[in-house]
Amino acid sequence: MKPLILYAALVLAVAGCADDPVAAMAFDSRPVAAAAGATAVQQPSQKVDELVAPIALYPDVLVAQVLAAATQPAEVVHAGLWLDEHRGASAAQLAQAVDGQPWDAGIKALTLLPDVLAALNRNYAWTVALGEAYAADPADVLRAVQAVRRKAQAAGELAGTTEQQVLAEGETILIEAANPDSVRVPGGPVSDVSLGDRFTWGWHSWDVDWQHGTLMYQDAPYLSALE
Repeated sequence: MKPLILYAALVLAVAGCADDPVAAMAFDSRPVAAAAGATAVQQPSQKVDELVAPIALYPDVLVAQVLAAATQPAEVVHAGLWLDEHRGASAAQLAQAVDGQPWDAGIKALTLLPDVLAALNRNYAWTVALGEAYAADPADVLRAVQAVRRKAQAAGELAGTTEQQVLAEGETILIEAANPDSVRVPGGPVSDVSLGDRFTWGWHSWDVDWQHGTLMYQDAPYLSALE
């Protein structure tokens, strides 16, 4: 099968399994080459498209949180182990305890979405590659997210639901949670992300600046430790 056909199948498979974020993220846990040395072209490479495909149909805020967390892979592991040790705690107790941890804000945010954090841990090589790609060229990674969204939309696999809104700003496709206080990652349980709003790393502190190709955290460009 030719590479382009394989890639088309991958995009459609990811779009089709958007109801299961864990299955989507587990498409391939083998190491993926990072986009080091990427040039300032306006179209992302096929490799980067494939790298972002598992998260491209997430709400914009969650895309931002995952990309930020992926730049801190060691903390992804630590946070996952920490959550395993605190299984009996309530969500409110966890949020309060997480706030005191020395982790990156993206890691803290994903503790309120433990299924997503667990998927990052299970697919560690992919997580590392995604974080390195973002640190090397944030704009290229975000262009790739948009490219996958356009392919999914053209295939009829991306539309608004009772849980998310799909909006257009020119050629940019935005995905927003219908209820940003209570977010359901496709295939996972409903999570009360409003708990994080008492802290600086909460849901409403994140966004994506698609025009300038960067993540936004507290109304400023997010800078990872890798940048």
